[in-house]
Amino acid sequence: MILIHIFGTSNTGKTTLTRQLCERLAATGHVETIKHLGHHPFTLEEGRDTTLHYQAGATGSSGIDNEKSVTIRRGGDLIAAINAAAERGADYCIIEGYKNTPIPGVALGDHQGATEILRDPTVDEILDSLDRFPCWTTPQAVLNSLYKKAGAGRSGGVLILHEATEERLKEAATAAGSSPGILAASGEVLVRGCVFGDLNTTGCLAVIGTAPVAVASALSRGAEAYNREEVE
Repeated sequence: MILIHIFGTSNTGKTTLTRQLCERLAATGHVETIKHLGHHPFTLEEGRDTTLHYQAGATGSSGIDNEKSVTIRRGGDLIAAINAAAERGADYCIIEGYKNTPIPGVALGDHQGATEILRDPTVDEILDSLDRFPCWTTPQAVLNSLYKKAGAGRSGGVLILHEATEERLKEAATAAGSSPGILAASGEVLVRGCVFGDLNTTGCLAVIGTAPVAVASALSRGAEAYNREEVE
C-alpha cells in the first residue's frame, strides 16, 4: 500500500488535493484516507444507537446499512489506522495532516518540519512520482493478497521475522515457494520509505498451500533459508 502524506498549514488546499487524488486513484485501485482532526475533534451525533453503544463503554461501535458502514473506535493510533487500511486491501492510503509524523510526503504552503517529497505539486506530478512515496503492509495484508491469487479453501500461514532485509526475505520466500504443495509465497518488509520504530526491520514470510502440513513445512524451509542468509 502506497502512503501519500499531505501536510501543511491551514488553508493551503490539503482537502482539495486529497479529494482530487481520491478521484484519480480510485480509477486504478482501492483508496482509503486518514484525516487528522487536530483541534476540531469529531462530534458524535447525539442519540444515535452507535453513539449510545460507545458512550456505554464499547471499545468499538459499528453501524452498517446497505451501502456503507461507519465505525467508532477508542484511541487515536495512526499506526493502527494505517494497518487497518492495508488489511482492508487498500492500494493507496492518503493521510491528510499529521505534519509532525515521520512519514514523508507532499508539503503545501510554507510549512517546515515533516520530510517533503514534493512541495506544492499538481495531482499529475504526484501520480508521476508514486514510486518515491513510502510503502506499508502488514502480515495479514500479505497473506490476504496471496489468498486472492490462490483462491478460497486453501491453507495459509505467516512467519514474523525481525532484523529483516528484502534480500533475506526474498531468499526465504523462494525456499518456501519451492516446498511441495505450496501455491504462493511472499516475503515482505512491513514498512519502506519512512521510519517507524522497528517496523522498518520487521518482515514476514507468508505462504498459501494445499494443506496445513504443507504450509508448516514451507514456513520451516523458509526459516532455514532466512537463518542461513543471516549466518552468511
